[in-house]
Amino acid sequence: MKFYKYSYLAILAVSLALGSCKKSAFVELNTDPGVLYSIKPEEQFLNAAIQAHGQDFEQFYDNYRRIMFWTQQSTANAGNGSVTLKTVGNFNSRYGVFYPTLGSVLTDVQVLISKLPDAEKPKYDQINAIADIPKIYYAFYVSDINGSLPYTEAFQARYGGTLTPKYETQQELYALWDKRLKEVIALLKAPPATAQVSLGKNDLYFHGDVALWAKAASALRLRMAMRLMKRDEATATAIVKEVIADASNLMTSNAEGWVFYADVSFTAGGNWAPDEFRAPKPTVDFMFSQSDPRLRLFYKKNNYTQANMNAAIAKGLYPAGTIVSARQYVGAPVSPDVVKTVSSWFVQKKVDDNLALDTVSYLQWRMFQPANGGGTGKNFFPLISYADELFMRAELAAKGITTEDAQALYYAGIDASISFYDKAAADAKLEDYTAVTPDELTAYKASPAIMYSAPKALEQIAIQSYINFFKQPNEAWALYKRTGYPNATTALANENIMIDGTLYQIPRRAAISAPSTSDLNAINKQAALDNMKADPDFGTAIDDLYGRVWWDKK
Repeated sequence: MKFYKYSYLAILAVSLALGSCKKSAFVELNTDPGVLYSIKPEEQFLNAAIQAHGQDFEQFYDNYRRIMFWTQQSTANAGNGSVTLKTVGNFNSRYGVFYPTLGSVLTDVQVLISKLPDAEKPKYDQINAIADIPKIYYAFYVSDINGSLPYTEAFQARYGGTLTPKYETQQELYALWDKRLKEVIALLKAPPATAQVSLGKNDLYFHGDVALWAKAASALRLRMAMRLMKRDEATATAIVKEVIADASNLMTSNAEGWVFYADVSFTAGGNWAPDEFRAPKPTVDFMFSQSDPRLRLFYKKNNYTQANMNAAIAKGLYPAGTIVSARQYVGAPVSPDVVKTVSSWFVQKKVDDNLALDTVSYLQWRMFQPANGGGTGKNFFPLISYADELFMRAELAAKGITTEDAQALYYAGIDASISFYDKAAADAKLEDYTAVTPDELTAYKASPAIMYSAPKALEQIAIQSYINFFKQPNEAWALYKRTGYPNATTALANENIMIDGTLYQIPRRAAISAPSTSDLNAINKQAALDNMKADPDFGTAIDDLYGRVWWDKK
């Protein structure tokens, strides 16, 4: 598959051009929807990926400062404290992205098609179907931590629909989403009766390749089924078997993964900067002990080289003859109670104006922001990668839900994950990038904790999934909620987080607010909240982060 490189400024220019003067009214302004402006459905589709991935506020608060701390994928710069882990302000940006913006953009695509002359509409059957795939994905992402949502009646007000859309329960949403995805997949795989208009370069994921969109939709069915297993195993199993039964539904390489790529300027803003976040000790220790080649792709070495140590010795900061450790990947403890005992780890030793020795590794900055430090590399945002799908299939096989070879899928998932991140690191132009060699990959799969063992297969698959979710914190969080892995007793031993001697529980959903008196849809929202509160697992209050939405059954 050929990847196209897009400049964020160029994309923004297109978006603004499409949105200038009266052309922008369709997208940005609440003007008469009966008046058509000269924007094409495929051009409006372009805005969807920009809206979905260009959310720096969500990246900073939801990912960097909330979920990645909870899932032990990073720590605060000076180590986690109680405030670090308990602060939840500005969380749940995804809801405000979907309503009204992203969902409206994708609805606009379909309404524009419906307004075309009858002779033109059949040429857009595939685009009309494809628009539902990212719409369902993002609705699923929002519901994942919010539960019930308005969906079937949402985004319709400007077209004469209701201003008070009904809420569907998560159980209803899963059913209608899976039904629609099946319909979309069937349409995309069938030979079209009429020559189709292609999304082409307006599709920033697959550039109009409908076969890859069908595979993405199938992968999304699998991901939703994995969540559903906790609540309705029979339905989830039926979905899984249906997807797996047809090989044409399945990805075959990293090139077929559902990933958004954009050039350096897309994440140039300050909120994208990951400079202040440290590498987590549990993952670093595990990856180091098993010689995982992704270690250098995910984390930066500390600067305790012998040359720097010698400079520090010359300034009297260390005794003569001090030898540095050969290990330069050092993770930060996650538990605040442990951080207190090693606070000196986070104190930099200033040698001169150009050098301060720093013990603890950071995240590889350019894997999150290629522009960091003057970089010129490419951004990447995986939604469902090839490795993701392989690990899902491996887990399903290890549980006996399918008859596939769990061991083969597990090793294939490792291969896919390492090669995916190796290429991503090269494209992001890490300052210290060194390509992964075939020998490293072979040695890694032969290392003790990595070599496949049927009795420990589910734990091993979960650990590899967790490592693979380096750029997908919501999926690492969902993995823990689904499986309980990794934890303090697994090979990758995440810490029991202790705050002043008390075990800290990881949040499981968003805090949901009651409707305001000015909310036009207050009656429907309150009814949805009352319905969710009827489940004792939902929590003691609607803003209880430790409660659970429907899929996350105890």
